[in-house]
Order: sequence, then C-alpha cells, then structure tokens
Amino acid sequence: MRVCIVGAGDGGATAANQIRRLDSETRIDIFSKRAKLGCPPCEMPLVINGSVATWDELIRGFRQRSFWKKRNIKLHLNAEVTDILPAGKYIMAGGARYGYDKLVLALGATPSIPSFPGLDGKNEFALSTDMADGVALGNAISQHTEAAIVGGGFIGLEIATALRARGYVKTYLLVRRGILRAYLDEDMAETLEGVIKQNGLEFIMPAKIEGIVSRVKRKRVSLSEGELEVDFVFFATGSKPNVELAQKAGLQIGETGAIAVNQYLQTSDPDIYAIGDCMENWDIITGTRRRHQLAANAVRTGYIAGRNAILGNCITYEGTAMPFVTKVFGHQIGAVGFTEREAREKGLDPTSVTVDTPRLRERFNGHPARYKLIANGKTRTLVGAQIVSEEIVSGTVDKLAVAIASKMPLIKLVQIDSCYSPHVQEDQLAVPLHRLVDKLSK
Repeated sequence: MRVCIVGAGDGGATAANQIRRLDSETRIDIFSKRAKLGCPPCEMPLVINGSVATWDELIRGFRQRSFWKKRNIKLHLNAEVTDILPAGKYIMAGGARYGYDKLVLALGATPSIPSFPGLDGKNEFALSTDMADGVALGNAISQHTEAAIVGGGFIGLEIATALRARGYVKTYLLVRRGILRAYLDEDMAETLEGVIKQNGLEFIMPAKIEGIVSRVKRKRVSLSEGELEVDFVFFATGSKPNVELAQKAGLQIGETGAIAVNQYLQTSDPDIYAIGDCMENWDIITGTRRRHQLAANAVRTGYIAGRNAILGNCITYEGTAMPFVTKVFGHQIGAVGFTEREAREKGLDPTSVTVDTPRLRERFNGHPARYKLIANGKTRTLVGAQIVSEEIVSGTVDKLAVAIASKMPLIKLVQIDSCYSPHVQEDQLAVPLHRLVDKLSK
C-alpha cells in the first residue's frame, strides 16, 4: 500500500505516524513546499517574548529529519504538489509523479490580511506555520519600539503581551468588533479589556482603518478618528484554508470555504482525506459547519484520518466542542462551546450565569476567577463556558468539554466528583453550576 500526505505540519505528521505504527510495510511519502519544517503560530510568541531562548528550541519531534528517517517515512522538502489526478490516483510534485492508494490533504491555512489601501509589504507582518515569519517578526521587534497590532484574536493578544515584555514604548491594539470575539461574550471580554489597558496598551475599538501607508521607514495608519505612526504593523486578522489544490482536483468545497469531509474525514473522493485547518469542521452541539483552525484539532483529525486510511474507516469524527485556552498578561483565558451570542443565533434558548470566585483560598495566594456558564434552556445541557483568571484554567475547560461533547444533563454534571485540597484546589465549578441549575429551575 502507498499513502501520500500533502503537508508536513502537525496534522500531516500525526497521520503519517499513525499509519507507520499500524503498518510497517506501507510506503509513506509526505510533501512540503517549504525548505524547512515549520511549527504552529501559537508557539512563535514564546520565542518572541523570551520564554523560549532560541528558534532552534522549537525544532523538535517531527520537526527534525531524524523523526522521519527513524520511521522510514520519505520526507520531500521543497516539493510543492501542483496537481492531484484522482482518476489516475497520482500527484505531481516537483515535476515528478507519485502514485497513491490513499491521499491525505493537510494543506493548512494562510494568514488573511484585509486589503487596506496603501499596503506595500514593507514592515508588515503576520504569522503562518512557516517559522520564517516568526524570525522576520522577531528581527523587526528587536530593532524598533512602536507597533500597531490589527486584530483582537489570541495571536494578536499574545504578540501584544510579548511587545510589552520587550519594553515597547507604544503598542496600539486596533480591534474592529471585540476581543476574542469567537470565544468570549461582551461581558467577559470587558474583564480582559481592563487587563489590557492596565498593562499599557493603547486599545482602540472600534478601529475603522482607512489606509496603511509607508512613510520613510515608518508606517502611518489612517483611522476614521485620526492617524497613528509606528515602526511596523502586525496583522492578526484570521486565516483562510488552503483549498486551491483541492479545487483544482475537483474536490467539493464546503459552505465555509474549506474542504468538505464526511464523518470519516473523507473528501468527495473516498480515497482522499482532508484534515486540520483546510478541512470544513462542525460543532458537536448542533452539527453546524464551521472552521476550527487550532493545532490541537490538526493533531486530532490527523490521528483519525491516518487510522482510517490504513484500517478502512474504523473511527468516526464527531465534531469539535471548540475548547480554547491562551495566556495574556498573566491571565489565562479559557473557553469551550458556544458563546451566549452564538447560542442565541442558533436558536438554542440560552440561559447563562456569571460568577466571580477564587480557585484557591486567599491564605494560599489564590486569585479570583470569573466564570460564565451557558446552558440550553430547552435541553438543560451545557453549551458553553468562559473563564478569565490568573489561575490555571485548562483542566476546567477540558472537563466542561467532555460534558458538552457527551450532552450531559446539568443535574448530572453538578454531581460529578472533583478532587479537593485546600492548598491545591477547590471545586471552582460548584458555585456557578449550582447557580445555573437554580436559574433554569425558576
């Protein structure tokens, strides 16, 4: 058997590794158009803010050639796949032809930069999975002291945090509609906005950008309410799935603009799978199609597609509960499921509670946390949660993700045991869950 994988990022590497674990004889060829293996954009701020000393420290595991050699997987770098010929079951890469029995598309996504008037590519940066983007941004940061960040997503906020850690004199955060809008409702975002302002960022919302032009070695940002002049501009304005190769091959593209897949992650051609950022995802709550472009999702879908390709569709993909966590100025922000705004848009009759509660007792230097829980009033199941805290929130988010994925009734969730120690953790979910159950019972 022969499997070709297009894309050597987290998803493609996971798929290749699963195939090799299950079958030592299958020939596996994995292709990347880049000269070097990359890494997720979420890791790059760690080098920029100094948490990781060098870029070389990000080159580990499957980002090393030894990983592929040890597993007898043929890695093709500088080998852009230009054509997929499903009828003949082969691809063209670097002018050569490679046949396949199964093909996995891990094409990733490309930063989406709005077409503001005046953009010329000078002192303008964004992050993709190409580490060269991070290196270029890091070099620019070391040479300057003022920047504008366009976008209020987690990459933009993490870069803003890194700039302040590097002692930037001026950092403007230009946001059109809201901070972490995909994950937080307005009431929870207000808490984070306060943190951002306390840490010296110039926060402008709504920011209506009319143009961005170069002036000598600086950038001038024209807003409806005035102008800013900075050393460089960083765009954190989302990304679009790379689907051109799939379109050219005649594969179906979904309503979100990503590659349509079924529950086994097969495309419209049953011998071709799509995973990660390029695939059209769906939420586990209602089945609504969506994009979900996070590294963890690439790994999860790569695992499923790899096993299905070699074992014959043995695992179904159920969708995503959209778990998320990041860290901004010492505060962890976690979310899972729908925001209340999105739940209402989907007609779920949302009921919510917001509670401020500490995770640890004050005598052990515990910090307060803000929790928001959202339930479907009709089914009395949890459909969303948001947390802002200086404490660790990932374990709580994961616990609630399981509850949402299993559609667990709230009255059952509230009875689930939690570990407790006064100097480690208290049951931080008890109070917000009790209040949510009480509110639904009225």
